[in-house]
Amino acid sequence: MAIIFAMLLAGALFLLQREFYVRYWERGVGAGLSFETDMVRAGDQVQLLETVENRKWLPLSSLKVKFQCSRYLEFPGSQNGNVTDKYYRNDLFALMPYRKITRTHVITCPQRGYYGIEGISLVGADLFFSREMVAERESGAFLHVIPKAMSIEKMEPALRRLSGEIAARRYELEDPFTFRGIRDYEPMDEMKQVSWKATAKTDELKVRQKEHTTVSSVRIFMNLEDYGILRRRELLEMSISICAGLSAELLGQGIRLSIYANAPDCVTGQLLCLEDLTHPACMDMMLKALARLDTEEGTVKFGACMGERLYQGNDLYTVFISPDQHEDFVDDVLNYGKRTGSGFLWVCPVKNPAEEKVEVEFLDGRIIFVEEPS
Repeated sequence: MAIIFAMLLAGALFLLQREFYVRYWERGVGAGLSFETDMVRAGDQVQLLETVENRKWLPLSSLKVKFQCSRYLEFPGSQNGNVTDKYYRNDLFALMPYRKITRTHVITCPQRGYYGIEGISLVGADLFFSREMVAERESGAFLHVIPKAMSIEKMEPALRRLSGEIAARRYELEDPFTFRGIRDYEPMDEMKQVSWKATAKTDELKVRQKEHTTVSSVRIFMNLEDYGILRRRELLEMSISICAGLSAELLGQGIRLSIYANAPDCVTGQLLCLEDLTHPACMDMMLKALARLDTEEGTVKFGACMGERLYQGNDLYTVFISPDQHEDFVDDVLNYGKRTGSGFLWVCPVKNPAEEKVEVEFLDGRIIFVEEPS
C-alpha cells in the first residue's frame, strides 16, 4: 500500500512540476545577442556576445538558445552549428535561480555585407525533460562588414592621375567669395563683376579680380552590372573597395565628394546616392552604405538610372568605376565625355591588365586598369 501511495505521490509531483514549468518557466528569462561593434572590415574578426539570464527562483536545468544568421559569418568549430542556406546555431545552458551567463563567440567576417540576427528561439524543459516549451525573443544584433582595404600600390596610378587632375582644375575655377585685387575692365567681363567704388575713384571701369578656389568637387559613379554568363563577383567587390579607398583619400584632402551606384541598399532598397560629403567624419557613414550594397539582386542598367544625373553638374570632375567593358557602358562614358567636355577618369578593375583593353582612341589616358590582388 505504501508503495502504491508513493507511486501516486510521485506521479502527482511529476505532473505538478510539469504543469508548473509550462506556466512559469518563461517568466524572468532573458536572452540577447550583440556584436562588440557595429562595423568591421572584411577579413577581420568580431566578438558576438550571447547572454542568457534567469531572474526568478525557479531553476532551468535545460535551456536551448537557437538563432540563425548568414552563412558568411564563420563561427569557430561546428559542434553547435549547422550550415546550409544559413548558419543555424543551437547552444545549451543550465540556469540556476538568479543567474546570468555570457558566452563570447569570435566570428570571422570574410565577405562584405550587412548581417543581422533578428530573433532568438528559447526552448525550455521541465526538471525531468518530459516536455519542451518554446518562447521567442528579439535580438537586434546587426553588423556592417565594410569593403576590404585596397593596397596603395594597386591604386597608385589612379590616385596619381586623379590628384593631378584635381590640382590642375583647382586653378581653373574662381572663388566667388574671395578677391585678390582690382584690374581694368575687359569686354568679356560681366557687369556684376564691376567694382563701382574703384570705378568712381579712377573714373575708369574697374572689376574685382577673383581668387582661385582651393575647393574641388568630385563625383564617383560605380557601375556594378554583371550580366555575363559567368559572374565576376570578385571584380564587383574590388570596385567597391576601390571606391572606398579613393573616397577616403579625397575626403582626407577636404574635397567635396558625391557617390552613386546602380545597386540598391539591402536595407532601404534605394540605389546608392551619397551627396556632398565634405569631411573625413563622413567616412563611417560612407563605408556603412558601401557595406549594404546588394550586388546580387536589383542592379539597374547604368544608363537607365544614371543618365539624367550624369549630365547634371558638368563642372564637377567625374570618376567612373566599373569592371564592365561592354559596348553599352563604353558608349555611356564616351557620350558623357564628348557631350560635356568635362574631365573624367575611368578606373577599371581587371583580372589581367595585359589581356583586357578598351580600344577606343578617345579613352587614351582616361582609363586606368587596376589588377585584382593575387
